[in-house]
Amino acid sequence: MKKVLYIFIAIALVFSFSSCNGLKKMMEDAEDINYKIEPEVLEMHGGEVEVKISGQFPEKYFNKKVQAEVTPVLVYEGGEKALSPVYVQGEKIEGNGTVIQYQPGGQFSYTDKFDFVDEMMVSTLEIRIKASKGSKEVEFDPEPIAKGVVATPKLVETYSKTKAGDDKFVKDIADKQLAVIYYDKNQGNIKHSELTKDDVKALEDYIKIANENERREFNNIEVKAYASPEGSQEINTKVSGDRAKSAQGMLDKKLKEVEEAENDDFIEAETTVEDWDGFKKMVQESDLAEKDMILRVVQMHSDPAQREEELRKMTKTFDELEDVIHPQLRRSEIAVNITLIGHSDNEIKELYENDTDSLTQEELLYVATLYEDLNKKLEIYTAYTEKYNKDWRGFNNVGVIQYELNNIDAAKTALEKAKSLDANATVANNLGNVALLENDIEAAMEYFETATGVNEASYGLGIINIKKGVYGQAVDYFGDDCSFNAGLAKLLNGDTDGAIAAVDCATDDNPKNYYLKAIAYARKANKDEVMNNLRNACGKDPVLKSYAAKDMEFHMYFDDPTFKEIVK
Repeated sequence: MKKVLYIFIAIALVFSFSSCNGLKKMMEDAEDINYKIEPEVLEMHGGEVEVKISGQFPEKYFNKKVQAEVTPVLVYEGGEKALSPVYVQGEKIEGNGTVIQYQPGGQFSYTDKFDFVDEMMVSTLEIRIKASKGSKEVEFDPEPIAKGVVATPKLVETYSKTKAGDDKFVKDIADKQLAVIYYDKNQGNIKHSELTKDDVKALEDYIKIANENERREFNNIEVKAYASPEGSQEINTKVSGDRAKSAQGMLDKKLKEVEEAENDDFIEAETTVEDWDGFKKMVQESDLAEKDMILRVVQMHSDPAQREEELRKMTKTFDELEDVIHPQLRRSEIAVNITLIGHSDNEIKELYENDTDSLTQEELLYVATLYEDLNKKLEIYTAYTEKYNKDWRGFNNVGVIQYELNNIDAAKTALEKAKSLDANATVANNLGNVALLENDIEAAMEYFETATGVNEASYGLGIINIKKGVYGQAVDYFGDDCSFNAGLAKLLNGDTDGAIAAVDCATDDNPKNYYLKAIAYARKANKDEVMNNLRNACGKDPVLKSYAAKDMEFHMYFDDPTFKEIVK
């Protein structure tokens, strides 16, 4: 009886040893499992990291009665992220896992995504296997298969381009005064009654005031003399010329004190022998019963003499033309053209400091553009909103300056006020900028898409598409813009040379421009340019040193003495 018992115990020990031995051998030979990861260095795009893994088990490795849970885990400082597991099993196991044959071996493939956090830049992706055979279970030693995460898209600068409400200030304004002198039929001399008309007197006063005011500058005087279209070409040529001379003679008397009048070309005179254009316009605007017929006659005949002949055949109508239309065409038109000289920039600044109330509305809005200091601009725009509280431009511009001062809550308040006064595209763009900083991507996109005609909105949409990982569209939105963000979009879209060009033409001295070039040259395997640009970037912004030291874009240089010296 004891002998039988010993035999059973021995058999049980054999089976137990055999079971453990299968798992133990798989653990010992785990290094023979071949893992392939794509990409070899993980990358973040659109706030996520995608992992593609394939595992190849060698022949005669996977025990026929073993099943295993294979879990990729990203380990980083302060935490770890376990991905979805893969279940594999030997050929004698019934289950839903991927079957791995013992004799030929086998493989599994795997894809997963997870949300990125900054700490993952320095990390290790490892494979953890938990295997079991019957009631026995073991955990393999973790197998590292990748290091770090490239997070270049997170470099995007979320400050976008603002748009101010433009002032309508015009420093020098063109101005003119008009007068019309009418003549009797076939006459070129000016009647006394014409010289005493209100518009002629106003013209005389205008000339005098302009001559005495240093902020008014004469440009020229235009005299246009006309003859009505009836009568012979010869008579009308003489009459229109005489009318030009008489109008010019009248002006000569009124310009004796005007220095500019001494120039031969100061008065520009021209004559219209037969004013058919004026005739058609006045007929069209008249109440003449036959005006449509009159206009058809003029349209049908290009020869002036034939036109007149056909019109004279319409006896009653022609008499009406003589009474109503022709007298108004027998004229000289006089235009005195001057420039109203506005305040210089220094004068406007001085008026703001000492006599703000004397500034016009547009001058007050304009004066802010003469200062570089943002706080001074804010002071002026705030003063503008107090005086002109129904104009959206003041509140919009306050919002723009608060945004540039990084006072985002104050910017939003001012811009919302501007929107309540006029919900236009400029305000929408600026509110999109605020939403972008608040990381409200959907609201920002909606604002930018409604900012029709505002070029700055395209820049904001470019930023959003970088954040979403849609780099081709980001490149399209930035267009030919010369900036870090435009270069970043091109780099992420695979255009390293375009990225370098986009920051090379930028006018700002952004340290990240050099940093971006260092990344681009790292991708081109140009070590000298990597180090030169990285040295410039870190010299201008030491914060970039610690970032570069963990940036997987430079992983091939982590052990390089020059790199270490730059980032220490």
